[in-house]
Amino acid sequence: MLRTVLAGLKARPLRLLLSAVAVTLGVTFVAGSFVLTDSVGAGLREAVAFETRGVDVSITAKRGALDDATLAKARQVPGVAAAEGRATVGAPVIGPDGRPRDAAATALSADEGLRPYDLAEGRFPHGPGEIAMERNSAEGFPLGGPVTVLDETGGRHPLTLVGTFSRPSDAGLGGANLVVSQETLRRLSPAATFGEIVVRAAPGVGQARLAAELKKALGVPAITGKEAAARLLAETAPNTAGLAKFFTGFAVLAMVVAAMVITNSFTILVTQRARELALLRCVGAGKRQLFVGVLAEATVVGAIASVAGLFGGLGAAAAVQAIAGQETVHLPLTARTVAAAVAIGVLVTALAAAIPAWAATRVAPVEALRTPAGATRAGRRRVIVAGLLLAAAASSGTVALRSSVDDGAGLALVAMVALLGATLAAGPLIAGPVVRTLGRLVPGKAAGLGALNADRDPKRTAASAAALTIGLTVVALATTMAAGVEAGRSRGLDEQLAADFTVTSVLTTRPLPATLAGTVAAVPGVTATATRWSFSGDLGEYGKFQLTAVSGDLLRPKVLSGRLDRLGPGEIAIGKDLAEQTGLAVGDTVRSLRVVAVYDAVEAPGADLGFALVDVTEQRRLDLTGETYDGSVLVKVTDPDRDRPALERALSASPLAKLSSVGEIKEEEAAPLRETLNLLWALTGLAVLIAFAGITNTLSLSVLERTRESALLRALGLTRGGLGAALTAESVFVAVLGTVCGLSVGIASAWLITEVASGGGEAIVFAPPWGRLGVLVAAALVAAPLAAFVPARRAGRASLVAGLSAV
Repeated sequence: MLRTVLAGLKARPLRLLLSAVAVTLGVTFVAGSFVLTDSVGAGLREAVAFETRGVDVSITAKRGALDDATLAKARQVPGVAAAEGRATVGAPVIGPDGRPRDAAATALSADEGLRPYDLAEGRFPHGPGEIAMERNSAEGFPLGGPVTVLDETGGRHPLTLVGTFSRPSDAGLGGANLVVSQETLRRLSPAATFGEIVVRAAPGVGQARLAAELKKALGVPAITGKEAAARLLAETAPNTAGLAKFFTGFAVLAMVVAAMVITNSFTILVTQRARELALLRCVGAGKRQLFVGVLAEATVVGAIASVAGLFGGLGAAAAVQAIAGQETVHLPLTARTVAAAVAIGVLVTALAAAIPAWAATRVAPVEALRTPAGATRAGRRRVIVAGLLLAAAASSGTVALRSSVDDGAGLALVAMVALLGATLAAGPLIAGPVVRTLGRLVPGKAAGLGALNADRDPKRTAASAAALTIGLTVVALATTMAAGVEAGRSRGLDEQLAADFTVTSVLTTRPLPATLAGTVAAVPGVTATATRWSFSGDLGEYGKFQLTAVSGDLLRPKVLSGRLDRLGPGEIAIGKDLAEQTGLAVGDTVRSLRVVAVYDAVEAPGADLGFALVDVTEQRRLDLTGETYDGSVLVKVTDPDRDRPALERALSASPLAKLSSVGEIKEEEAAPLRETLNLLWALTGLAVLIAFAGITNTLSLSVLERTRESALLRALGLTRGGLGAALTAESVFVAVLGTVCGLSVGIASAWLITEVASGGGEAIVFAPPWGRLGVLVAAALVAAPLAAFVPARRAGRASLVAGLSAV
């Protein structure tokens, strides 16, 4: 039987190669998803190692406790080779466009071994008039050119750019993007203290012993460099957990899509070998021998293809990271990735071959040696399963719409999965009518033949379209949801901000001048202004919360209950979160303030409303610290385009003031969402590629299966071009079936999730991006002929005589 298996592998290299391609692509996606998941952690570890390189001891203390005197004492401790203080201060930069940009500065470490950055170009600053910038931040600033940096009071400091530096992506670690001399840092922030003192030990001095000596000498906490790295990693890791789960979810999607493609390919392959298996049984082979032989053959194919897919996954992960714009590409190859990729490839391939092989061994040898019967149609059992899943989707969706957001979200997910399952189960039921309809709508004999071929085996057609359905369901759902969130935030801002511009401070620690609102109000074209100041407020028995003092009526959050035209003295409007936490409602009193409204706000730069709103006259009475932060001035003008230059001239006397239009705020809010969506499109594009590879594989195997039929059609007058056109039409019909099903399920699921989320006041609306979805449809229609190119070319080049003599 082993010789028979080896002979079979040698006799059917093309058919097995096509199946191996399906396995390779599936494993590529799975391995790529795992590598991307591990790359998140690898990038974080690299950033932490870079931040703590050369550090043998880290000294931290409460704010203000680490100063120059502490640093001098640390340098005197025996065993200390070098010690450097690290301080980061806000230092906005005036960009080439003349507008302030957020930036942070740190002083250059005298000890090169304790610098968490590498020189990229030029040199580091040597004196007080020089500066080095992080490579990406330096875009637009020529080396040797001037750079204007603002201090915490708004004072301008002209410096010369002498170099750029690089460091790994900070992965949420923060850090400075400007390096200046110690003298310059003191000018930017005279009261700045060190957030950390890092120490390099002398040769032969252990980290633990030195940490203990420093702690004893300075009286402040000191830990080893290894402990500092571990703590930083533990503090930052939760920020990357969501992205890791994101990639893991796509690994699961890859498994499902790959399994469907591989199963379909081996079902066709084993079905084509029904006569061969029956002949082996006639000459003495047992059912178990045939079953084991097919499994052995599939295992060999799966193992070889899995290894190829593993390396393909590394390439796919590198490509996705490059598309996402990552400077450093991480390709960690862990034992888990290798084991999972090979196991999935081999097991899925073996299971894919086991099901049709088991079915083939149950057919009597004599029956199997006869001319194969036509493909069976979907039975009653499939109708029942599809109906039950559809009923489950409808009932779960109905209950979700009537439930709270937390409960409804889970039910909406159940409804989405059930709807997708119902669509896949009903695929063979609807495949025939759909392709027959398409065949009638598209003129020409090629379309008719393509529809006839696709309708001949609706199970195979539906299975080929199923992988595409799953991939496009995910894309349509994510795209529609992202567009809904973006549209919801945009609409919320339009409703909440009755202003054309906001003026904010580029330094959150430095509020805007109190007179700025009056200065802006005097600008020609300005019709109204309002101020907004955040502060820490005391609400008595209810506790301490971030409150917002407002003036004017340009802030208009969505009112859930009560009224909120314009707040006056003695009134307070509370946010939805505060109302849920305290039980306060319209008409209640808190600190002698009457609750006049409960609102729901859209978070946006310069328009944060905190937990409650009060009139500016009430701020002093409720304020705990006497300090305001995160303030803004809202501006309404006659003509935004015409009046903006006048506003910018008026604000030139306040360098820390940043003018932003409502459109710019919307763009700033939407940018992270679009980056995530682009990454999702890149990942799902791999799933769709696998789906079209499955279509190619199915068509190629069906060409081999219909060799005699194709030759007969050509003998009756069908040209090579006509035969290729028929296969292309069949591919297009399969793609249309998968695309329509995927978009329908994805959009319907997005509508349900939107309705559930909006019931809880979330800023999301159902607004399908028909333009982007149209791109998906166009891409599918373009990819379908490409998928059919190789099978059509092979069918057209086949010998007519050899085809007619095929069995």
